[in-house]
Amino acid sequence: MRRLALAVVAALVLLTPLASAGSTQKVTLTLDWTPNPDHVGFYDARDSGLFARAGLEVTIHAPSDPTAPLKLVGVGSSDFAVSYEQELFFAVAKELPVVAVAAVVPGPLNSFMSIEPEVKSLRDLRGRTIGITGVPSDYATLKTAGLGGKVKVITVGYNLLPALLSHRVDAVLGVYRNVEGVQLQLRGLHPTIIPVDRAGVPTYDELVLVANKTRLQNPVYRSQVTRFVGAFLAGTTDARRHPARALAILKKVTASDSKFLARATPATLRLLAGPKGVGCLSVAQWQRFGNWMQTHSLLKQRIAASSVVTTSFLPARCR
Repeated sequence: MRRLALAVVAALVLLTPLASAGSTQKVTLTLDWTPNPDHVGFYDARDSGLFARAGLEVTIHAPSDPTAPLKLVGVGSSDFAVSYEQELFFAVAKELPVVAVAAVVPGPLNSFMSIEPEVKSLRDLRGRTIGITGVPSDYATLKTAGLGGKVKVITVGYNLLPALLSHRVDAVLGVYRNVEGVQLQLRGLHPTIIPVDRAGVPTYDELVLVANKTRLQNPVYRSQVTRFVGAFLAGTTDARRHPARALAILKKVTASDSKFLARATPATLRLLAGPKGVGCLSVAQWQRFGNWMQTHSLLKQRIAASSVVTTSFLPARCR
């Protein structure tokens, strides 16, 4: 199966000529955060030689400022970035020339989470206390979930897990099922986890690969994007087929606790493929989520999803 993945990228390279025959082009990828299992497809593609076979020498950076990745791609300081669907809408609203070209995590990770034995559903949260970070989308999500005005809300910033473990709150919103969910399980707890798309929020892609929309007019850059996306998708597929090797690759690039990584990696790998496989994007799905953002005043006006996302670099199975 691994040979098949390599063959796919080799064929892609033959179909998409390099800028100059036999050359290797240097490109940079800026992550959304420090390296973690969400990024395994990139590291697999780099370590297995998939990027190299596509004629790319890829340097992967963790951002010193988590708000910087989209800006870096927008001004051309980074060739690619990993970011969030919601942030893409905000960026395009500010006329930043960025566009999503592939899904990294094709579904919501953000979840409601509780460790109270009596809490098994959203209905059980009514009349209870929920801790949130305080960002505007938290309130939109609570309203959509039917909890607006029916729970006591406490803003705890990013101290969500401590607030939950200390029983300061009965539940939290803003935690990830493959991060805090795993951390709670490692403590021997059995959390109730409700991803936000199961609470009424339109489904969306938690993390996406982003390119510079203006630079896509340049044939050389378009070629880089095509080959980068192909290698990344093959790397993600390879990691999902070989979870032990994926874990070994991640151990080399992240400082995460080994016990956490051993459980979070397979939990994340299961989330990296949507109904049509890895990497797929849906313009219609993005439009529904963008409309939801506008309805809840997260966006001042409607933004056409076609200006935020493109499926041009994805395989036919995604369409």
